[in-house]
Amino acid sequence: MKNIGIVASHATESRVTIILNEGMEKEVESESLVLVENKNGGKILAVCRSGIGINDVLRATTYSPGVAYAKTGRQPSTAKEFFGFNLVIIGDVSRGKIEQNKRIIAPTSPVKLFEKYDDPFSYFGFHKLKIGHYKDVINWQVPVREEYIPFHIGVFGVTGSGKSFFCRYELIPLLRNAGYDVLVFDWKGSDYTPYFEGSISMRDIEMDDEAIISFLCSKAGNFGSGKIADTMKGYLEEALADGEWRSHSPEEAKRLLYSRVARIIEDENRDKQGNVTQWGRLYLRRLEKGFKRISVEDFATILGKMGPEQILERLRQQHILVIDMSLGSKEQKLSVFLSITRYLKDLMEKKNRLNIALLIDEAPQYCPYSPRDLEEETTEMITSLCALGRTYGLSIILLSQGIAGEIGINAAVRRNLNTQFIGRIHPLDLEEAAKLFAMSGVDPENLLRLPEGYFYFVGKMNPSPVPLLLSFQIKEEEKVGRSTRA
Repeated sequence: MKNIGIVASHATESRVTIILNEGMEKEVESESLVLVENKNGGKILAVCRSGIGINDVLRATTYSPGVAYAKTGRQPSTAKEFFGFNLVIIGDVSRGKIEQNKRIIAPTSPVKLFEKYDDPFSYFGFHKLKIGHYKDVINWQVPVREEYIPFHIGVFGVTGSGKSFFCRYELIPLLRNAGYDVLVFDWKGSDYTPYFEGSISMRDIEMDDEAIISFLCSKAGNFGSGKIADTMKGYLEEALADGEWRSHSPEEAKRLLYSRVARIIEDENRDKQGNVTQWGRLYLRRLEKGFKRISVEDFATILGKMGPEQILERLRQQHILVIDMSLGSKEQKLSVFLSITRYLKDLMEKKNRLNIALLIDEAPQYCPYSPRDLEEETTEMITSLCALGRTYGLSIILLSQGIAGEIGINAAVRRNLNTQFIGRIHPLDLEEAAKLFAMSGVDPENLLRLPEGYFYFVGKMNPSPVPLLLSFQIKEEEKVGRSTRA
């Protein structure tokens, strides 16, 4: 370790400013890990955040000889110039593990910089799982608290921040090493499907009746609104019950289901003379109008043969299974998702432990800021899965370009994500980032400039009480595969 400076005045037990030794400003960077040897007792592990450079002769608010020199293009004096960093305390490591620091850190306490051949993460205790590496130091692997994986994970970052690469090459392998089988919902069919063998298309999946009803009603504009919509949904549910239509082609299935619903309407809406009532004629018109909006292609989607039980069996065999969600409308995708997750929810309600991770790409499509129609069902489903998953070993991983608001995910869902990996953010997320990093010394504006593949690690899976900046390496053969596929 290298001596880099001393603690300045106004130090507390949780935050201090250090004054760097001359020349150390060229070596110490933001996010550097340091050790403070507290003169009041103890060794304090800390991270450098928000550097400062001060020169009293160059104050821009008053005229001085230094300003006069600078004004004429000459070099002013550096006699009153110094550099420093604000430190955010990780903890007292005097006893070889991270503990809360309760002592005031004495001014003039020496500060040492961890160098690449040191091992600051030895203070974090033994952790079997590691993810990426700390900042730019490849041999500093970041430990992970495995027990908090089922407390759910959010991966946030704008397009180009490296979310998909991070999940493919770091997060999914970590989940597998922890004993989880990983089921991926690939919204676009391009971020995961080409990289894992044995993926399945959403069109091969058999939807349950509830998912089919939600899907067909959504495509048909709910056949109207209010009482009419509820009544039509009931007729459709009754028509679907025998399932005979499933064994036909999409064209024939549409015709059969239409005829079946029409008969039910006519049978249940006749007067004493046996004629169809006014309400019955209204329902028939709504049926005709709604079914015109449902295409044969839509029916092709709901005739898949692979049930949730078969999907789960295949997942147990392969351990990583990707569902290509690209071949369908949004309503079709959400209906397929509901069909699978409803089965998983039922298993957990019967007290089955799953040890499954659901990785959901493009999460705002499933649980947006303000959900409507089918989105309300998927948002409620994800919230329910999160609640049950903590007990029965189901981890939900949500990937999103935005954190909150119109570009992010629903607040009720977000509250269940106890671990976050936050990369380069959108400017609309600055306010939310300021809340997340309020006590950690991270300048939210720095998140607008994070390079690709850099993420702040925040929350329960992080053994550090303050966020850590991590990155990761992609092997050369994976880079070659990336360029070939691109």
